[in-house]
Amino acid sequence: MKLPSLVAVGFVGLTLVAMPALAQRSPDAGAELAVRTGIALPFGSIQSGTSLDSYASSAVPLVIEAGYRFDSSLFLGGRFQYAFPQLKNPNGGCGGNVSCTGSVVQVGLEGTYRFVPAETFAPWLGLGFGYEWAGADYDAPNIGAGATDRGFAALVQGGGDIRVTPQLVLGPFVEAWSGRFDSATSRVRLGNGTTESTADITNTAWHTWVTVGVRGAFRI
Repeated sequence: MKLPSLVAVGFVGLTLVAMPALAQRSPDAGAELAVRTGIALPFGSIQSGTSLDSYASSAVPLVIEAGYRFDSSLFLGGRFQYAFPQLKNPNGGCGGNVSCTGSVVQVGLEGTYRFVPAETFAPWLGLGFGYEWAGADYDAPNIGAGATDRGFAALVQGGGDIRVTPQLVLGPFVEAWSGRFDSATSRVRLGNGTTESTADITNTAWHTWVTVGVRGAFRI
């Protein structure tokens, strides 16, 4: 069974755990919003023979999460990430007449479970799955090129919540977002015209973004 499928099964398990909490509302239950950021490091390959760190040396993600806390421990929701990669130009570097832009976008569902929630520092673990787009464009006057790779991925994460107020927690986290890119769109620009082509990636390979950072969550 593929990793995203295994994580999806685990996510369904978390949902089943939430059912009893739905029947008896906890005083800690309610909608919850969270923001996280940090530094993401690339591992693995975009496709066989092309390492992910040839695309970027690192990335700075901004993640927004929204969902529902069923009780003091269990949270289920969705997440959106937009990351700013530190791109590597295959032709020798960005700057001068070459403009380099890129992004790593992820959307998905997640569930987290907080242990010993009554303590000042409460560790937690979580699972998730979703879809990822990683793109880069290199532009010079009258000419440019770029590509966007995409595919499904799974999320494994953990961290700790430090309670600041009854509604607000802050704390560290680490996560690994792993998957395979299965298709790619390439772009070539000449003057004011851009040509795009999309194709499946036949020699797929595993890649992972490992992120370490800080997360803050506010229960409404």
